Amino acid sequence: MNLARLLHSFPPVHGFALDGEQVLYGRLSRSRDRLLAAARQVLPAGWFELGPVGVLRVDRTALEAGLAALLAQLEAVPAKANLLLPNCWVRSFVAEVGELPRGRVEAEEVVRWKLKKLLPCRPEEARLDFVPLPEEGRVWVLLALEKPLAVVEEVFAAKGIATGRVEPMGVALAALLPEGSEPKLLVCLDERTFVVVLVWEGAVRLVRHKLLPGGAEASRGLVVRQLEATLAHAREREGLAGPLAVMLATALEALRDAVVAWAQGQEGVVVHPLALTDHRLAELDRANPLAAWAILAAGAGVVG
Repeated sequence: MNLARLLHSFPPVHGFALDGEQVLYGRLSRSRDRLLAAARQVLPAGWFELGPVGVLRVDRTALEAGLAALLAQLEAVPAKANLLLPNCWVRSFVAEVGELPRGRVEAEEVVRWKLKKLLPCRPEEARLDFVPLPEEGRVWVLLALEKPLAVVEEVFAAKGIATGRVEPMGVALAALLPEGSEPKLLVCLDERTFVVVLVWEGAVRLVRHKLLPGGAEASRGLVVRQLEATLAHAREREGLAGPLAVMLATALEALRDAVVAWAQGQEGVVVHPLALTDHRLAELDRANPLAAWAILAAGAGVVG
C-alpha cells in the first residue's frame, strides 16, 4: 500500500514536453506504467532565446501555431496536463542559505533574499522553487524568468489546457531512479545542457547543471571533466565510498559513449543507459525519447 497515493491525487495522465525542435504530447495508461499515445509537432528553429537565467524570450506566435497543429492530431484536447521544459530553460544549483523558517512562503522569501546578490535579475522577476537538503542550511534551487514561463502557460490556457506539474525534464527523469538507500546518479545530457543529480538514502545530495558549447563532439571533454568533478565531490564531501549506479539519459551517441568510457576507468561506477526505444513509450515517430520518458515519469511519479 502506498500511503502517499491514498492521501494525494494523481498528476494528470496527459503531458506535453517542449524542446528546441518540437512539442511532444503523451497520454499515460490508466495504470500509469506506459504511454498509450504520442504525437509531435515540429517547431521553427529559434522559437525561444536563452539568457543568463535560462529562457529569456518565447516566440508566442510560433508556439501557438505549433500547439494548434499538435492538438489537431488528437482525438480530444486534455483539460489538464503536465508540462515538461527543456533543461536549458532553468538554472539549478545548491545554495547555502542558513536556517529557514518553517512556513513555505516565509522560507521562500529568505531564499530569494539570500540569492539576491547572485541573480543577474531582480528576485521578483524569477520563478523559484527549492528543496531542502539533508545538510542543514543547504537547498537545491531551481529558477527561471517568470515572464517567458507565463507566456507558455498562457498559450496552453488559451487552448483550454490547465498546466499541472511544470518542471524541467532533468527533474522529471530523476523519478526514474530506482528506490533504495544506495547512491544513484542521474546524468542527463542534451545538445545544450549537462545535468547530474546525486540521490543517496532517499535524498538529493548533489546537483550540477551546466550549459554545453553545442554539438556532441564539442561537448565531450567538458562532460567528462564535469563527471570527474562530480565524482570527486561525492567521494570527498558527501562521503561516498562504495559503488555508484549511474542512470544515463541521452540520445546523443557521442556523449553516451564518452560517459560509458569514463565510467569504465572509475572504480565502482556502473552506467545504465536509459533505453531510447521501449514498449512503454508508444510509437514516437522521431520524437525525442527523453521527452517521452519525462512525460511518463511526471505522470506516474515513479516508473519501475
